[in-house]
Amino acid sequence: MVEKVDVIRRLRLKQSIRSIHRETGVHRTIIRELRNIALTKGWLQNNTPLPSECELHEALAQLHTPSVQHSHPLDTWKEEINRWVEARYSYVVIHQLVLQHYQCSEATVRRYIQRHFPSDPQGVMVRSTIPGEAMEVDFGFLGITYDPSERRNRKTYLFSGRLRHSRIAYRERVFDQTQQTFFEAHIHAFEYFGGVAHKVVPDNLKAAVVKASFEDPVVNRAYQDLACYYGFLISPCLPYSPRHKGGVENDIKYVKNNFWPLFKEQQRQKGREIPDAEDLNTALEQWTRTVSESRIIKGVGRSPREIFQREEQQALHPLPPSRWDPVIWAQAKVQENWRIQFQKAFYSVPYRYIGKSVLVMANTKSVHIFFDFKQITTHRRATRPWEYVRKPEHAPPKPEEYMSATRESLLIWAAALEPSVALVARAIFSKKGVDALRPVRALLAFEKRYGRSRLNRVCERALLYDTPEYQTVKSILKNSLDTLSPHTPIEYSGQRQFRFARETRYFDPDISHTKELSHG
Repeated sequence: MVEKVDVIRRLRLKQSIRSIHRETGVHRTIIRELRNIALTKGWLQNNTPLPSECELHEALAQLHTPSVQHSHPLDTWKEEINRWVEARYSYVVIHQLVLQHYQCSEATVRRYIQRHFPSDPQGVMVRSTIPGEAMEVDFGFLGITYDPSERRNRKTYLFSGRLRHSRIAYRERVFDQTQQTFFEAHIHAFEYFGGVAHKVVPDNLKAAVVKASFEDPVVNRAYQDLACYYGFLISPCLPYSPRHKGGVENDIKYVKNNFWPLFKEQQRQKGREIPDAEDLNTALEQWTRTVSESRIIKGVGRSPREIFQREEQQALHPLPPSRWDPVIWAQAKVQENWRIQFQKAFYSVPYRYIGKSVLVMANTKSVHIFFDFKQITTHRRATRPWEYVRKPEHAPPKPEEYMSATRESLLIWAAALEPSVALVARAIFSKKGVDALRPVRALLAFEKRYGRSRLNRVCERALLYDTPEYQTVKSILKNSLDTLSPHTPIEYSGQRQFRFARETRYFDPDISHTKELSHG
């Protein structure tokens, strides 16, 4: 507009169109158009002021506006289209509705709506940041890599923990998005930054938020324990609102678009079509330090590393003296044998809670069991799969009523008496094709009649003579043989002569059996 106002000023000074074109470079057609407008408006008279840019713009707009508005085929349904636009229907939906009345392309519908129903522009607020205020965390899928430890290809994810103010990020390659991996990545990020942000902004993944909600998200118990230990607040973003943590979302895209293709090409040069997971860790760490953290941020003029070191590092909360021991929470039901199953192990619970649902909290060293928010027992953590960790005081007052249902429960009962009793019970159960529940129950019932110490001696004697049978134990008890020394010979008073039995010296080679047989 400044150039066009200058053209009008030159026309007022009686300069020719050709000379104006030569000196200013403005096309002669435009100069003639401006001369006609100036003559109409009286701007060429010396006693009138030159037009402002706004006045000249309005005059040109009126000149170019057609006097006759041409109709469009979609004008017939203009009110309906307006209603669909106000209802926020997509272009695809509106096109399908228009096709019921008029055949046209989706692009035609799109242009018609944009021309006749332009949307109001929406302003964007630039979010101000405070040093040390927030760390955004998220997972993102990278691709398939080869895991040397398990010797197989695995899905590989990227964990990113990004400080909002300095844009510096901790990145880690992981193979899953489980609760334990999520917590360990947090700890690694805090140790990488050398401090803890005031709050952490996670997505609504299950490891962090059990149930996503706009008003009151139910935050995972273990995640709350982690937050209390390190002193940060959990601030989950709203459901379906990734823009609330747009920084970390963009960071994952930045890694996938800038690092991941380069790394795959480097692996192909080594002859690996499937990238190596261990190489990925090393390359990602090196790329983060040399490329990502040293880049100059557009509109800021400084690198993330520089902003972090000068402004944000000292604003972080200090780390606790020791690393957090990961805690796992779970629900479990107390079984009839007064125990619960938790992560491939069994733990006893007081028998009065049979059938109840309890809350289990475990770390690497111990297991705590709660009922109605009150701790009812605690155990050491099992050290091998399917180990049974129990306390004798949890047993019911009459254990034989609760422990005579299965082989496993009978063996536990026998082991609680004496080791020798357990060995005899296992020997009875070892017979194939025999249920053996009744003889083992009868064996354990001897403890009530004869006492634990005597039953132990009897079972030891049965094992010594390699006859771990119920009838053997019963015979020893009946004849009080457990009172004798193991090496004392036993007097035999039963039948000594049997039919078809040979005489004592029948097999003596010095005696002629033929003669004896003839007499017989």
